[in-house]
Amino acid sequence: MSVHITYFGMLAEMAGQADEVWTMDEQLTVGKFRGLLLEKYPSMREKKFKIAVNQKISEDFVPIELAAEIAVLPPFAGG
Repeated sequence: MSVHITYFGMLAEMAGQADEVWTMDEQLTVGKFRGLLLEKYPSMREKKFKIAVNQKISEDFVPIELAAEIAVLPPFAGG
């Protein structure tokens, strides 16, 4: 299973890239993905962020389908 991940704002800086592709051997949920992301990029643990799957902000229990597009989004500022 492969997923395309896009990072935005300060999260892209923390990841050192705007996007990447992960190949996984198991079915993921958003929560499991979040855990793997924090293992790979420990500096993100200090930040609040949302995860969108196929352009929809998703809760941790949502499964990630094969070939999903994932966006890692920083907090939105109001104005």
